[in-house]
Amino acid sequence: MPNFKYKAVNSDGQTIESMLMAPDKNDVRRQLTEMKMVVVSIQEVKSGKKTNTMKLRVKDAIVLHFTKQLYTLLKAGVPIVASLKALKEQATDDGFKEVIEAITEDIAGGSKLSDALSQFPKIFPTIYINSVMIGEISGTLEETLLYLHKYLEEDTQMRKDVKKAFRYPIFVMIGLIGAFIVFTTTVIPNFIPLFKNTGHELPLPTRILINMHDVIANYGILILLGIILLTIAFIMYKRTPKGKFNIDSLTLKLPIIGEFVQKVNIARFSRLFFTMNRTGISITKAFEIMRKTMENEVYNKELKLIADKINKGEEIAVAIGQSPHFTSLLVEMVSIGEKSGSLDDMLFSVSEYYNREVADTVNNLTALIEPIVTVVLGGMVLLLALAMFLPMWDMMNIM
Repeated sequence: MPNFKYKAVNSDGQTIESMLMAPDKNDVRRQLTEMKMVVVSIQEVKSGKKTNTMKLRVKDAIVLHFTKQLYTLLKAGVPIVASLKALKEQATDDGFKEVIEAITEDIAGGSKLSDALSQFPKIFPTIYINSVMIGEISGTLEETLLYLHKYLEEDTQMRKDVKKAFRYPIFVMIGLIGAFIVFTTTVIPNFIPLFKNTGHELPLPTRILINMHDVIANYGILILLGIILLTIAFIMYKRTPKGKFNIDSLTLKLPIIGEFVQKVNIARFSRLFFTMNRTGISITKAFEIMRKTMENEVYNKELKLIADKINKGEEIAVAIGQSPHFTSLLVEMVSIGEKSGSLDDMLFSVSEYYNREVADTVNNLTALIEPIVTVVLGGMVLLLALAMFLPMWDMMNIM
């Protein structure tokens, strides 16, 4: 995506000269208009500088630490170039050191911080770059960095909670299935000749286990290849827009998991909206950024519909209330915020509430899943016990 150098006049009458990364000049003009700036000139900048760090990815914790340190240094009055040089010396990740060095060189050459950050979209997300740009224009960069740090901190914690929530049931089911396969392939074969020599029809549970053993013994490799191919097909399908949407839609309909995913997305939406509204990003631009930041395609589609309705003049709460994927609590709080002029406070309260809900759900996940695991485990043990002891009971009766 090319860089464009622009000159514009802001609402205070000040002439601003900076750079923006955008698909074309029209998009630059649109972004500046949304920031209530009068465009004077726009010129594409041909940059011959290439860096191997363009596609580098770093851990979220590194970006989080960088943001807090940069806020602290700027708040203390340290110039931005000196701050970045100090952060480079303290950085422990070699790749991120190169990133900071490239950012420092760009700023020393006359670029804005937001322009320098925009060269690394894999490290600094869209909300980060746009918030910094608004902070530079409005003169509130330090405050913007503080809000970004809070957002990144909560978003990182939520990602950990989501991974933790799904990791437990997956490991439990893999363990149960693995134990069942091991028992079927190692224990049952030792009893098959004994059971078949009885000359009587074997009980149904025993026949089931024997048939499962035969299938695994004769077609085990084909089954394994089939599972691998299905997994690859699923991953490829999920990477398509239609596949991602269908999977996300199905996830929202699942019991327990669907409600958990809804809470995660509402919490993230509220925190994103709060952060961007607090840093001065316009409502239209905020919804555009949220669509790029939210990872659930169902909510991305809903945000587009909501943004279209807001652009036509509807209130934010009314537009959100027409979506079935947002709760009445969120709609009510946004409505109160709009009418009272305290939208930031209401969004913050909603995000805090759903963050606690997500954390509570993760902490109580063991209690929620235990009944299901108990039923599945009990069914497996019952099947194995009946398969082993019913034939032996028949043999004892014959003797």
